[in-house]
Amino acid sequence: MAVEHGTTSISIDGDIISMKSVGAFNREGTVRAIEKLTLAIENFSQKRFKMLFDYTKVEGGTPDVFEKIDEFNLWLNNQNMAAKALIINSSAMLEILESKSPARKFQNTKNFDNEASALSWLKLQR
Repeated sequence: MAVEHGTTSISIDGDIISMKSVGAFNREGTVRAIEKLTLAIENFSQKRFKMLFDYTKVEGGTPDVFEKIDEFNLWLNNQNMAAKALIINSSAMLEILESKSPARKFQNTKNFDNEASALSWLKLQR
């Protein structure tokens, strides 16, 4: 069994699920993060929720990471998500994410370079 690479922490504040990711991710690390996120979303029991992803400390990911991310986004498109904010400081990583996860195009999502702006925008979303 392969070792997980990359770490995530998840917190919930009201209707906002936040995930901070750190490091370079492989498939196993990504699957573990998705499992934690799925559990958090399922705990909302179909109530509306918002998501905040902080990718400022992510160093990258193996190609199969983006396949798992797109699968998760396809599932997420059928959940009761109102909005998703992404904090990211690498234009190259954002380009890769957008090209490898076309399911994101169907979401109310916006990219930011800081947490305060991302949270302000999320709080306005219904």
